[in-house]
Amino acid sequence: MIQHTLRLLTFVTLLFGGIAFIGLPALEHHFTFRPRVATYAWTAPSGAEDVFFDSAPGVTLHAWYWRANKDRPAPITVLYAHGNAGHVQRFAPAAAHIASLGFDVLLYDYRGYGRSGGESEDEKTLFADGKAAFDYLVRVRGVAADGIAHYGYSLGSAVAAELSVNHPCRAVVLVAPLASVSAQVAAMYPWLPEPFHALTRSRFDTVGKIGRARCTVMVVHGDRDEIIGVEQGRAVHAAAREPKRLMIIPGGTHWLGRSDSSHIEAAAQFIRTSPSSLPAPAMSR
Repeated sequence: MIQHTLRLLTFVTLLFGGIAFIGLPALEHHFTFRPRVATYAWTAPSGAEDVFFDSAPGVTLHAWYWRANKDRPAPITVLYAHGNAGHVQRFAPAAAHIASLGFDVLLYDYRGYGRSGGESEDEKTLFADGKAAFDYLVRVRGVAADGIAHYGYSLGSAVAAELSVNHPCRAVVLVAPLASVSAQVAAMYPWLPEPFHALTRSRFDTVGKIGRARCTVMVVHGDRDEIIGVEQGRAVHAAAREPKRLMIIPGGTHWLGRSDSSHIEAAAQFIRTSPSSLPAPAMSR
């Protein structure tokens, strides 16, 4: 009887592990990337221009670029990394709002989204696209790195955090941020043992890296976020070093800004009053 039970437990464990090994990466990609491809000729919205730049050999990304003042560059440029669903058209109203507050803004599509070529595969391709957008601002537009504020929404918060750790920056604003893939998997599948979280291709470990950000950090989260729980935003804020700000939106869902854009004005004020850059944190020995 005992041997039979042990065999059954072993079989169930192996079966469960096999399903997780095969299915979890597929689920990860499905939930991480939900691109929409441009199906007709787009024209840039009023006040913006079409720009293109390469992220990898044969992979050209599309973006919209707003200038707050046509005669001269704005003191601060906002690099907007959007969420996992849709494309630049969906997030253009928020980007245009930011530009109306006195910032130049670059809103770009990841590979496979909108008019961008290639295919988003994991955090490596996502971060490469963010770095390409950053390099476009610095090398083509002549923007100083510490004059760039990173604004990341949902999935884009992972990109904004990655750039803020590796380059000087003016500020980083993380809206509805993902603390990590492991935290999200635990929230969605609490029955899945933690060791299986390591099967995912991406880590998106914002909570583990944000303490090394080279600029001030603001976290915005709705307390009724049904996609990424507010506890993840609180964890990211707690891991950041001072100076920092946490803004919890009462009644806010994951789709902040549909009816209330007050957090955008608050983020703009935070960016304006932030120091130009923070020194890189000392490495522990």
